[in-house]
Amino acid sequence: MRIGLERRISELSREIRHYPTPIARCDEQLAALLEERSRLMSRLAALDEHGSCDAQAIWVNDGGMHAA
Repeated sequence: MRIGLERRISELSREIRHYPTPIARCDEQLAALLEERSRLMSRLAALDEHGSCDAQAIWVNDGGMHAA
């Protein structure tokens, strides 16, 4: 999931950097690109904060009931 988010953020950033100028204030396409990138960056930050594994995956990886 993390790699997919990073890849999409990179694609969006590249598209934003190469967006044709001049840019009108009412340009909805650019606004949509910026909004999507912002949303994905927030999701990536949440993964960093909470980790990418859910509680079940962490429990299983820690050994669960069979831990030594």
